[in-house]
Amino acid sequence: MSNSDLKGIHLTADRSRGWRYSLLLILLAATLLNYANRFVFTQNTTLLQYEFSEHYPETSLEEIRQKAVKEEKSVSEYLNVEAYSHSAARFSLGFAVGALIFGVLADVVSIRILYPIVVLGWSLAGALTGTVETVTGLSIARFFLGVFEAAHWPCALRTTQRTFLPQERTTGNGILQSGASIGAVLAPLLVWYLAVHDPENWRGAFLLVGCCGIPWAVAWLLTVRESDVLRPVIQTDETSAGKGEAKVMEEIPFWNLFTTRRWWVLLFTVICINTVWHFIRVWMTDWLENVHHYEHEFVAGFTSLYFLVTFFGALASGAAISLLVNRGWNVQRARVIVFFVFALLTALVIPAAFLPAGKLLLGTLLVVAFGSLGLFPIYYSLNQELSARHQGKVGGTLGFSTWFLLFFFHGWIGDLIKGYPASRTVVFCVVGILPLVAFVVLWKFWGRRPVMERAAQSLTDENG
Repeated sequence: MSNSDLKGIHLTADRSRGWRYSLLLILLAATLLNYANRFVFTQNTTLLQYEFSEHYPETSLEEIRQKAVKEEKSVSEYLNVEAYSHSAARFSLGFAVGALIFGVLADVVSIRILYPIVVLGWSLAGALTGTVETVTGLSIARFFLGVFEAAHWPCALRTTQRTFLPQERTTGNGILQSGASIGAVLAPLLVWYLAVHDPENWRGAFLLVGCCGIPWAVAWLLTVRESDVLRPVIQTDETSAGKGEAKVMEEIPFWNLFTTRRWWVLLFTVICINTVWHFIRVWMTDWLENVHHYEHEFVAGFTSLYFLVTFFGALASGAAISLLVNRGWNVQRARVIVFFVFALLTALVIPAAFLPAGKLLLGTLLVVAFGSLGLFPIYYSLNQELSARHQGKVGGTLGFSTWFLLFFFHGWIGDLIKGYPASRTVVFCVVGILPLVAFVVLWKFWGRRPVMERAAQSLTDENG
């Protein structure tokens, strides 16, 4: 097959454009379920900290809140913040372990079969979170949730890598990523609904969300054929606006990937954008309720709005890149410039850290929401540039490195906030600047894709 024939085959094959968008909806739904299982946990932050604290059930949560206001203290000082933070840390550790395991499996096992298995796995772990009675049980359930949820990205990115041309991938990844926003919107609304009808029933939301993995698995198996996940991967043209001849991605041996500058640039980038995103995801509810004393029901509603805005941010970054490419920009240059714009918006979390409760604080957080999730589709598109054959392992190793650090980060944050409540402001400032630092690294050090003729020849010899 000649490279000149690849563009048409890659786009059409035996599937229509309508099928490709149907596939994207299924991938969006997987991301939705992936994040909904996380956000049910964070939206019940205060209830979890209360139920596993020494004050439960002798002193009601409302009595604790009144006491905190009267004594001018944070509610967190009366609750089991450590149990919550260390459970979040166990999720991060599980995600790190799962990223390695499923990063390898995604490259050697058919993702048509692997994907529904892991979705059912994380759905079961999420449902079990609603049944635990001890802090140990809570940590175990969150650990296994992380293990199985880590498989989502190797499976999903191998799919979009083979379904879209380079100039379309960020848009496709943006739609894929936007499922996180929808899950983050629906989870708080579910928590809010249950809180209105039964304020102490935090467990029901975990059970309801956990049941949704079954219909997803059925939809995936009915939609996807084995040939759909075995298409050739088209390499990004880094010298023009991406309108030249389509070429199959050049491969280099897996271990050589770790000697390339690009892998290390991506590692730094993903650590930076994940740290700010997950710090806000895990700690915003605690911050608004226990520092600014917003009511639980209000925070649930605002969180839904916050993540609804992230939905538009994820779509906007892909749309902006497509617009620039259509106007003659090089694909890679468009990605880096759009990354810078969204990093600037995310950095507004720094002034937000100093603002008092009110409309200005909430409005600033919404701008941060728009920027923070818009960074991820760009990162995923860059991630897909390293390898086609080893895409799962590339994403898995990067994911392991990131989440292993987050494992220590969340535990450390919980201990820090418990001992020094005012430290939240300093942490907001530190994490807020990280995406801008990542932009500088991308801009200065990404460079051109190396031509590995000798490595490519060795792969040809290896494959006969």
